[in-house]
Amino acid sequence: MINCYADGFRKLKNSEGRFKEWLSRDEQGLLSLYEAAHIAFHGEDILDEALTFATKNLKSILLTNKNISNAVQRQIDFALFVPAWKCVPRSLARHSLDFYSDQGALLQNQKLLTFAKLDFNMLQSYHKQELREISEWWKSIDGATNFPYARDRLVECYFWILCIYFEPEYSVARVLNAKIYIVLTTLNDTCDNFGTYEEVQALVKAIERFLPHKIIYTYI
Repeated sequence: MINCYADGFRKLKNSEGRFKEWLSRDEQGLLSLYEAAHIAFHGEDILDEALTFATKNLKSILLTNKNISNAVQRQIDFALFVPAWKCVPRSLARHSLDFYSDQGALLQNQKLLTFAKLDFNMLQSYHKQELREISEWWKSIDGATNFPYARDRLVECYFWILCIYFEPEYSVARVLNAKIYIVLTTLNDTCDNFGTYEEVQALVKAIERFLPHKIIYTYI
């Protein structure tokens, strides 16, 4: 059964059940169709068809259409690499800034773009300060010396939580969660690469004694 949202795509098909020819020549229309087709529920076959159609024609445009602008070409490349709804919000924002910067005189609101860049850079600076705080914490406990076998994953652990919430008001949560992830990955490396079986058993029992009863059965 097709819901109302998916049923709206029928208007883009001709009497033979194929997507209308003019769509294959409309770069922005294809991009919109491509992005929308990714937000599908199981059984919405028309969206699967739309995704196949849009992907095929976007790739064809990149190969054969020499008249598209560099900005549109980069936009298509990026969309084919990762659709918007699957992309990390900050990465998507960075890409969007590049895209609109390339519009030049075609951009209708230059002040809005300037403000967007300022906002992005200010928040980026905020994130760098948080990462600096995490690095200083790791140095303060002499992590590299005490756990030389552990992988250096400070930036990766911070990026994990940054993908969940990047807004400035969640600074404390980001720093705290990044530290938790670092401790967990260090424990994982301890069990996998450093400790003997007997030592790991002793470590697990120590953690079980420390954790509240309910959490043990959730995480251990």
